[in-house]
Amino acid sequence: MTALSSRNGWLDWAVRIVALLVIGALLYLAYTVWQGQRQAQGSSLATRAIANLEQAVRDNPENPNVYILLGDAYRDTGRPADAIEQYQKALELEGDHPVALSGLALVAMQQKEWRTAEGYWQQAVEVLSKNQFASQDLRLEKAYYYYGTVLIKVGEYEDAIAYLKEALRIRRGDADTHYALSVAYREVGSPNNQRDSLEAALLFVPTMPEANYDLGLILLAEGDEASAAELFRRAVDNAPGRSEPLDELMALGPFDDRYEAAAALEDSDPEEALYEARIAVSLDPENVDALRLTARLWEEAGETEAARTVWERVLALLPDDPEATEAVAAIDDES
Repeated sequence: MTALSSRNGWLDWAVRIVALLVIGALLYLAYTVWQGQRQAQGSSLATRAIANLEQAVRDNPENPNVYILLGDAYRDTGRPADAIEQYQKALELEGDHPVALSGLALVAMQQKEWRTAEGYWQQAVEVLSKNQFASQDLRLEKAYYYYGTVLIKVGEYEDAIAYLKEALRIRRGDADTHYALSVAYREVGSPNNQRDSLEAALLFVPTMPEANYDLGLILLAEGDEASAAELFRRAVDNAPGRSEPLDELMALGPFDDRYEAAAALEDSDPEEALYEARIAVSLDPENVDALRLTARLWEEAGETEAARTVWERVLALLPDDPEATEAVAAIDDES
């Protein structure tokens, strides 16, 4: 009887496992079908848009702008040769059309033909900079930015710096331009300017993974492991497919060592304890014990806003946590 019961139990489990596998297969099939329908729908919309633009070209053969729009559509759907043909037709109608030149430059960049792209961006800049309102022309800002990034690719860093600065004169708050400028400064061996540019990029886009990672490397070289760890964590969270920031972050571990050091120093050396705790929570941002310790240490250091941020992270993991709730309320009362 026991053997039969055991056998029936195993059969029940086998049936359940098979059922789960079947359900999983059906869910995967449904997802695959849905993805295919989505891609087909997107492809269909793109096809219709291109067909409409092709008709617009036939209806307006003397208008360079419709050729450019069609060229953009071809470029964005992976048809670079067709895109080039349309941009060239636009230039036949208007020999210095800056948008057509920009289109050719972007196609060259897609194909990693940096010197070709450099020539087209140079032409676009020359045309656009002659406009009456050039100092406010976002097309010129775009041309300066891309020209600068291409010059970085070909190793002409000083010239890249000059053009990227011109882009920032038109649009000061562009994080991508600040970051590109930091790369150029790094390559010419100007660490102070590199750091300033990275900090400017993060001022406008705090989550930018590249800027967080590069600034983290600078701080790590200066010996500030805690701040570097926080920047690496932000880079990891916002660029999950990149291994570099995660590798740098993990090299600061293991978590247990950092957390235990922080806990041991909490009473005797709270400043050093906070340093270790910041690294610990960067290594494991969902460890509630480490978060609590870090929040308390920030409060003890008088940094109430930093403490509040960490307590809110505790509440995100444990919404009804009494200690975190009370701490946030106390900080609100004080402020």
